[in-house]
Amino acid sequence: MAVVLTALVSAQGGVTGDWEMTLSTQTGITTWQVRFEQDGDRLGGEIDLGDNEVLSLEGTIDGTMLTFVIVVPDLDGDQPISFEGELAGDTIKGAEGTFVWYGTGDWTASRQ
Repeated sequence: MAVVLTALVSAQGGVTGDWEMTLSTQTGITTWQVRFEQDGDRLGGEIDLGDNEVLSLEGTIDGTMLTFVIVVPDLDGDQPISFEGELAGDTIKGAEGTFVWYGTGDWTASRQ
């Protein structure tokens, strides 16, 4: 019975936890630390971009598909960056997209 309850709790928490995210674009490879917090189909948390810049994220998860947005402050105005990906166990395979000044590319994340 305990095994069933543990599996159920894990399924409900889906992506909750610490992840390492790698963004691969024509400008190079960037690695960020991410903390996802899942509450039902709502996704929250934060991304540590390094250099003491930690940003909130907000999004949704539907089955294995997740979407979220971060807003990066910029002198020319805040820049929203959107991410879409698919959860497969301890890995997220991100969709190709345009990530403002980081360029065009794709991303992956692995649970830590």
